[in-house]
Amino acid sequence: MEEERRLPNPLRALNGLTTAIGELDRFLKALDGRITDVDRTFKQIDKELSNPRLPQTTPLPSRKPTGRSYEGQTELSYCVECCIKHSQTAKVLAREALQRAEADMPSSPGVQEKVRGVVEELAGFEDDSDTVENEKVVALNTMARALRKYIYTTGAEIGRASITDLRRMKSMVDQLVEATYLVRKGEETCVGCTVEEICGGNLECVEFLTEAAKKARSPKEFEEFMEEARRRYVSKG
Repeated sequence: MEEERRLPNPLRALNGLTTAIGELDRFLKALDGRITDVDRTFKQIDKELSNPRLPQTTPLPSRKPTGRSYEGQTELSYCVECCIKHSQTAKVLAREALQRAEADMPSSPGVQEKVRGVVEELAGFEDDSDTVENEKVVALNTMARALRKYIYTTGAEIGRASITDLRRMKSMVDQLVEATYLVRKGEETCVGCTVEEICGGNLECVEFLTEAAKKARSPKEFEEFMEEARRRYVSKG
């Protein structure tokens, strides 16, 4: 015992290292055994999941877009409806962009994100307002394009606009919304109301005006169909 205590320090350190290595080796072997068990468990799970007897999921039926909001809706009515949707969304985004700019900075990422949303809605507005030949809708298209170009000029979507620029942008979006509603009020015709007023219960008249609503490219053209319906069917009643 006395001799063991007299061992030089390097030898005692070597003995301690040998013991530690032995313990580490036992630990690694135990860990390897646990890893093997886990691997075996995952293989069993994979085997069960690949079992063909498992119930098959039924794919959901695809839903195709229905297009227009109601039967007999004119091209003009559907066009204006889509423009209202885009302009209203742009209005909300423009308001939020201005609020964020006033609370933080016009160049903040949150403001840029909202402004880019406005630009996206304006692009959709332009596309939808280019589907009918109507001079008032063409004017709306011009307003949307001018607004989009104004935003590009100020650099609002990349954080270069001032608070004043953003306020003007919001004002222009608000004007576009109001102008779109004015077009709806002045240009849309209530097809259902017209059919009821002219045709009453005459099914042949109803079919005629329903088809006319699909063909008419403007309120003026639909008015001509209504006059034709009056000549054909009202006199017969």
